[in-house]
Amino acid sequence: MFKEWRHRRAVQRVKPGDGRPLKRFRWWQMLTRALFHLRLMSDDGRQTVYTVDVRHQKQSSNGHVKAHLYLDGRLHAVSRVPAVFPVQGGTVEVRASNFGLKRCHYVTAGGPSSSSSRILPPPRGTVRASTVHTPR
Repeated sequence: MFKEWRHRRAVQRVKPGDGRPLKRFRWWQMLTRALFHLRLMSDDGRQTVYTVDVRHQKQSSNGHVKAHLYLDGRLHAVSRVPAVFPVQGGTVEVRASNFGLKRCHYVTAGGPSSSSSRILPPPRGTVRASTVHTPR
């Protein structure tokens, strides 16, 4: 019951984005920024790309780290962490720890017994990509 309440509260914190483009990942941002990509196929066969961008050192005025969700390279939604972003076919859950991200998963909507989750892969060429094993 408490877990469902936290999930609902996290969904309510999501604010719409302003459509600005995703900034390029630079090599000097390896320790302060995390990017994760999710590619999904829509019903009409078109591929959509969701990107989660979390900047660990950049905090809002009240001290919270924010997660940004980009849809095809444009800012779609913003929420403070822990965040639950509704996306096509499920949700993207983002949780942070004191030293980075604890969780960045795509959870499919299928009820409590049939829901499944998968880790969002980091972009190739980053430090996180070399430490996380993702199937190719």
